[in-house]
Amino acid sequence: MEQTTALRKIAALKKKIRGVQGGQGAGKTFAIMMLIINHLSGTPNKQCYVVSAELSKMRDTVLKDTITILQSFGLNCTVLGKDSGQAKVLFPNGSFIRFLGMDKDDIGKGLRSDIIFVNEANKINFEAYREVTSRAKAVFIDFNPNAKFWFHDEIETRQDCQYLKLTFIDNEYLSQEERDEILLYHFKGYGVAFAPDDPTVEHEEINKYWANKWRVYGKGEIGILDGAVYENWEIIDELPKEAKLLGLGIDFGWEHPQACIAVYEWNKRRIYDEVSYGSHKGTVVMARHIVEQGLQNAIAYCDNSAPQLINELQTNGVNATACYGKTGLINYAVEKMNKDLFYITKRSVNIIQENRGYVWGKDSKGNPTGKPIDINDDAMNAIQYFEGSEGKYSGSYR
Repeated sequence: MEQTTALRKIAALKKKIRGVQGGQGAGKTFAIMMLIINHLSGTPNKQCYVVSAELSKMRDTVLKDTITILQSFGLNCTVLGKDSGQAKVLFPNGSFIRFLGMDKDDIGKGLRSDIIFVNEANKINFEAYREVTSRAKAVFIDFNPNAKFWFHDEIETRQDCQYLKLTFIDNEYLSQEERDEILLYHFKGYGVAFAPDDPTVEHEEINKYWANKWRVYGKGEIGILDGAVYENWEIIDELPKEAKLLGLGIDFGWEHPQACIAVYEWNKRRIYDEVSYGSHKGTVVMARHIVEQGLQNAIAYCDNSAPQLINELQTNGVNATACYGKTGLINYAVEKMNKDLFYITKRSVNIIQENRGYVWGKDSKGNPTGKPIDINDDAMNAIQYFEGSEGKYSGSYR
């Protein structure tokens, strides 16, 4: 199998964490798997986990690429779970690759491994990343840069991280059909063909959507979010001592993360601070986080669809109650929050990530629905349950 420029660039990364930001057709995932397979086939008893948001999708992408690479290398490996069940590749020398989806209950927490590869990292939250990589000896990360996310804030600047950007130009073996499709983004966005001899030439934008498509998938650069729900917000380094606690917002979840967000007032503006966030945690864990931070007496407005979970929080010492209905609550809270600048604490990486990708929804014809998208919005919902219910309840269920 021939080497690409992408493969050579990734192979040159030597630090513990190796981040690869790339556009469409850059061949980043394929190249990373080639390097991993080459290492495991020549080194006995090594463990590698490949983690992504959805196991079912990974079977059609990363696992399929893995099988192609194994065949091209002529390796006699056992491949399990190609269609269902646990997806795993067993090497004759005792090494293995296991594929884990964040949408499955068997996702590992604090895995002891030689290599972790986080595929499409921008589709998972920072807490999930931290949990699966905390004990790994080497970490690969790849993603399309649709928007800035936790990698750029928390990982890229670490001393043990190397980072590079790839584009379709780094993949000499990309099919002409896909190459033409990527180049079409440039033509639709700028009205002229891309000049490969001088890629630095800038043209006047004629279509914002396609120009942004080219920016992300053609140039491999961070995209500009279109239709953001919240545009008037800033990150604040830390929670000011004089900030006044107003209460908590809580969104329940299991496969999807559960989120508890503290709401403060400071200089007549709101500050949102992450208290608890993550999948497969349960109300006992959330309650412990709340109590440990001394927030248990603050009113906590919760998702009203799970009264049994609200009761569990109350039993564990949290002043929890249901949010004030749901009909119109989200849009009411959004309108309220958009009236003024608000802040998010720097440590609240999951609120920041969700907020950066939180946009107004569109129907199948591209028409606005008037509602925010209902994807990766757990922290957003938690905040909205508080903002939409504030002042409508006082007292204690404890």
